[in-house]
Parts: sequence; C-alpha cells; structure tokens
Amino acid sequence: MGIFDMFKRSSDEQGDWIEKREEHYCKLFGPMSEDVMHSSDVKDVHVDIYQFPPNDERPHWTLITGGMSDLRQSIPRDAEGLAPRAEILMYAGEPSNWMFNVLKGLAEMPFEDDTFLHWYHTVPNGKPMTAEPSNLTSFFFLPPYFEEPQFADLKIEGDAVDFLWMIPITESERQYAMDKGSQALEEVFEKAGLDIVVDETRESLV
Repeated sequence: MGIFDMFKRSSDEQGDWIEKREEHYCKLFGPMSEDVMHSSDVKDVHVDIYQFPPNDERPHWTLITGGMSDLRQSIPRDAEGLAPRAEILMYAGEPSNWMFNVLKGLAEMPFEDDTFLHWYHTVPNGKPMTAEPSNLTSFFFLPPYFEEPQFADLKIEGDAVDFLWMIPITESERQYAMDKGSQALEEVFEKAGLDIVVDETRESLV
C-alpha cells in the first residue's frame, strides 16, 4: 500500500472543516463522484486530494488538496494581506499518481520547512516530477483565474483561504522568473496561450 489509500466519502468520519471544504468544492466543481486520495501517513497536516471529473462546464479534471488550510502558514510581516491558510489545485487531462504525490508534498511543505507558499512563488523539485521523463522540474503558483469569484469565499476559523493554482514548469522557466520576476513568466505563458491543463510533454517557453 502506498502513501494514499482509496476511500469513499464518509461524512461520519469528517470534521467540521473537512465538511465545510467539501461543500465548498462541490458547489464549484460538481458532485464528489470520484474516490478521494486519502493520506495514510502521519504529518503535521492531514492532506487529502479530491478529484473532480470533467462536466459540461469544465472540460478537464480538477485536483485539489484538502487539509492544508487546517493550519496557518508562517506568513512574514512584509507579506501582510495574504491569507494565512491555503489549498492547492491543478488541472489535468487525466489524473496520475505523480500529481497526487506532488500536491500532497507541496501542501505539507510550509509546515515541514517553516515557510509559506503563495501566488507567484516558484519551487524547485530538482528532478522531473512526472512518471515519464520530462522537462517539468519545478512548480509555479498563480491565482485561480479560471474559477468563479465565490471560489475565494471559503473561511476557516474566520481566516480566508487562498487557493493556489499549481503549474509544473521547467528549470529554464523557473530561472526566468527568478531573473525577471514571476509576473514576467506569467506574461510569457499568457502570450503563448499555455493550456491550463498540464501537458507533461511540453517544451520550455523561455
């Protein structure tokens, strides 16, 4: 058995925060018709991954963490205004095990490393994250531009929850963001018409 076990939703086993998140997700992404990837190891936060299939309004899979927002991130003073709680999402043509592992690891990272993740951050992975060899070796976070405004309405214990759209990127793209700024990399993606759905075979755009 891996770090994830498959299980069907059981409301009797969910806490108030979990139920609140699930209700919020279902309003935006549709019913929870798929199994939840349930974390089976013991960490500071218990991170599950929800997977919502395509529907008439959403022609792609939506994968989103649940549990990262149970704890506040260590937001530095010079970053005031950012919500202390967050969850991470990504869009896929088809879910894959590497996606679940990446989302889980990123969601745990702020609490294991006493740091924080937020929009416009880049994170190196040091090696391809995909199951097959690829150029995607780093992560980039943007606001969830393609979601409805009410997506930002979730609150946990009075704190807003910010949602981070995770985009796998190449090392060249990460270095471009470091040299020219994350918003410059975002502009590159916008001009290139980068698909929001992860393409594991894509080449670097810089």
